Amino acid sequence: MTKLIIKYALILFVALSGLKFLEYQFFSYKMSLESYLGIIAGIFLLAGIIIASYWAKYSQQDKHSPTDKDIQRKALNEQNNSSTEQSIAGQIDQQKLSEFSEREQQVLQLLCHGYTNKEIAQSLEISPNTVKTHMSRLFSKLGVSNRTQASSEAKLLKLII
Repeated sequence: MTKLIIKYALILFVALSGLKFLEYQFFSYKMSLESYLGIIAGIFLLAGIIIASYWAKYSQQDKHSPTDKDIQRKALNEQNNSSTEQSIAGQIDQQKLSEFSEREQQVLQLLCHGYTNKEIAQSLEISPNTVKTHMSRLFSKLGVSNRTQASSEAKLLKLII
């Protein structure tokens, strides 16, 4: 952390020193106003291009590299699908569960695991507004008004484990 602070401090020092030098040249009448403004504009243009390319590079890496949560979700889905499918079938109330659509069941499962709307949307590859729609339908079918109550009610009704 201290290395990062020192790095940015040095960058700011060099930039400020350069700008002060240009300002001195301008006020000592060695440089015209057009030249001064052109150099300042060029510096900010260059800084913007560098920052944008740096930002774009790291935002693309975040989209393509799997996060720990993605890996955990995949492992959880594999575990739920393979080993516990037979044992869970006896414990879950299938009749009550059949009142919910397949997508609502998936949303309910992720909701009970503590996922946010955005995480649910990313996991199911749907929009956050669609998640909100499914949530409101779940709330009305369960007779609750918030996420915590929905999770508790789903466990109480044995819709999830």
